[in-house]
Amino acid sequence: MNERTGSSRPGLLCILSLVLGLASSFVAGGLASPRAGETALILGRALYEQGRGVGDREIQGKLGNGVELTGSAAACANCHGRDGRGLNEGGLRAPDIRWSTLTDRFAPVRQGPAAVSYDQSSLAQTLTTGQRPDGSMLGPAMPRFDLREAEVSALVEQLIALSATASFTTLPRPIILGLVPQAGRDRMADQLVRRIDQCPETMQPQPTSSIRWVRYQDPDDALRQLEEIRSREADLILVTPYLVGWEDRFAEWTASRPVTVVLPVAFRSPEESEPWLYRLPGLERQVERLIEEAAEHSPGGVTVAIDPRDPLSQHLGAVAGRMAKTLDLPLERWLAHERTQRLRPGRPLLWLRPMKEMERFVGSSIPRTILIPSLFYQQSRVPKTGRWVKTDWVVAYPYSPRDSSTGRWLAPAMVWGRAACRILASLAGDPSGEFARPLNLAPLPLVILPRPTDVEARAMVGMLRNPSTDSQ
Repeated sequence: MNERTGSSRPGLLCILSLVLGLASSFVAGGLASPRAGETALILGRALYEQGRGVGDREIQGKLGNGVELTGSAAACANCHGRDGRGLNEGGLRAPDIRWSTLTDRFAPVRQGPAAVSYDQSSLAQTLTTGQRPDGSMLGPAMPRFDLREAEVSALVEQLIALSATASFTTLPRPIILGLVPQAGRDRMADQLVRRIDQCPETMQPQPTSSIRWVRYQDPDDALRQLEEIRSREADLILVTPYLVGWEDRFAEWTASRPVTVVLPVAFRSPEESEPWLYRLPGLERQVERLIEEAAEHSPGGVTVAIDPRDPLSQHLGAVAGRMAKTLDLPLERWLAHERTQRLRPGRPLLWLRPMKEMERFVGSSIPRTILIPSLFYQQSRVPKTGRWVKTDWVVAYPYSPRDSSTGRWLAPAMVWGRAACRILASLAGDPSGEFARPLNLAPLPLVILPRPTDVEARAMVGMLRNPSTDSQ
């Protein structure tokens, strides 16, 4: 009996955390030839269905937890079915291991952190060491077996044969891609990749679809790679594409192309991005929500600090102006470089500039309330002396920044990563791309910090500026 799954079926552990998903592996041994009259395909079928190799020997191997598998207990068919398409049991799904799937660079949905492309040599390496062609390692549930070179060749012949007998009525599944900068160029993007790669483990026993990472040098390189993939694959789903700093350009690209965009990592909300699914509110919506807060609590008006040198600051200032006009809220644009301009007493200040400039430009006109989007907020820059200690800070976040179950403050990569895992799980259950249920992402909370303490406020507001840690 398998204690983890409650199943008496031999070899079931092999499906828990695999990308390759084969229920057998080998340690390089001496060359051996099939016995007289035994063709490679017959040997491959015996390996796949019965766990028997050259000379009818029982293949042997060991899982990461020390459990040994021998012969029929390690047969591939136990987990992946006689047709190689994978089986469902106990809420888990074994991946498709037909050769047409394993050799496809952008393989269809299968459980695991990433889809990788195999040839016979890289398959041999993976079965020997557990190392995939991309250098990542299979999980401990993948056994390492003593298959010989001739046995690996025969197993490949069997997987090829399974591909040849595939049903021609099978509908193509969409290709699931992640789009992120090259490793090491953005800490938040690297952390997001690590979190999503862990989805098969964190979502157990629910299966998740795999995601193929496309890494880019710059926006030009990203769009070039996407166009190349689109030339071969008609149906693409982009999950958590990392668009920080080039949202408008990506929105323009997707507006004329049938690409499904889900949970984009973006601080902006371009107008052309309406087809994007499960968007967290961008800076525009955060500014609008802060103006709504000002209208509710300070109907006498609001002052907006804008940096005339920064196009983003000017853009968000225009967003604030339109929202204030809609709410009949008096709004004064304060170009903070004009030293002769003073803040009106009693009015909240919407700050859309770097915080390092705040004390110098505000001077003695210290506002009672400061409204600020989370991207602009830096706890280390909060003045802590004099009349500043009476200032209330209203910070708009694009997600609930505190974990409801643990009370811990959440980093952006954790929030986007958790949501991505739920999306990949939904896709595993419905690979057509029609999500089975809404994700119920929080629309937009406001966090009120009256005279924030160093401990709590730093834990909350430091995440977007320093996303290298999940929580504090």
